[in-house]
Amino acid sequence: MSANAPVVPTRLNPDLSIELQLEVSYFLKWGYLVVENALTDEQVRTLRVTLDETFTRLNSEFTHQLLEQDDRFSFLIDNPPVMERMRAILGNCVQLHSATARVTQPNQPDQNWHRDGPWPMDPDNTPYGSLPGQINCGYFLDELTMENGPIVIVPGSHRALFKPPEGHPVFPDQKFVLAKPRQAVLFDGWLYHRGAANKSPNRRRVCLMCYQNAWMKSREPFDGPRVTKLREEGTPERKLLLGEIPKW
Repeated sequence: MSANAPVVPTRLNPDLSIELQLEVSYFLKWGYLVVENALTDEQVRTLRVTLDETFTRLNSEFTHQLLEQDDRFSFLIDNPPVMERMRAILGNCVQLHSATARVTQPNQPDQNWHRDGPWPMDPDNTPYGSLPGQINCGYFLDELTMENGPIVIVPGSHRALFKPPEGHPVFPDQKFVLAKPRQAVLFDGWLYHRGAANKSPNRRRVCLMCYQNAWMKSREPFDGPRVTKLREEGTPERKLLLGEIPKW
């Protein structure tokens, strides 16, 4: 798209191929989708090196405002294989909710079941707003195994009208997602999910890019120097993703 094109798309919804429509239907029903070939081998290597350097510098398991840490993370903003699915599900007016990373050390225990947002639903299942309210995209930089702690989900639980239980009890239909480094795992932020215990001797690394409709409030301000430059010099799509529209 031309740099002079309007930031707000002229069409709300893109045309979908049969394959994409099937993926959208699967996501809306089950609350998750595994995207193949979301990263190249070189991109995986770059992210590993960059996240390791960031982890060493910050000395923190969590990295918030990931895009402010290093320019090598910036391609994740609008990574085409993921953005194609995000627009297919959410429409063309998409914005980043947050960009974070996590390095889970060995011997970390099971996480508790949780959801990522407090979007209310009425008893008739009619949403008070936009659903999905948030779509998370996890780029797991280490192959997930039952030993190093895969992401655990309860397919379809994003449509449940009650919050997840305390702790990490076993659901009969829970699923361990054994993601590989070149894949991306998209999941509805309202889906019951958690990280399993890391019982391996190695760290588990993931970059998390989360998206939402552009007229919703983002968790991050996206006002740091790196992101400000990326927004000012970016394409209309990137400007929209990084909050160029202050109000609707």
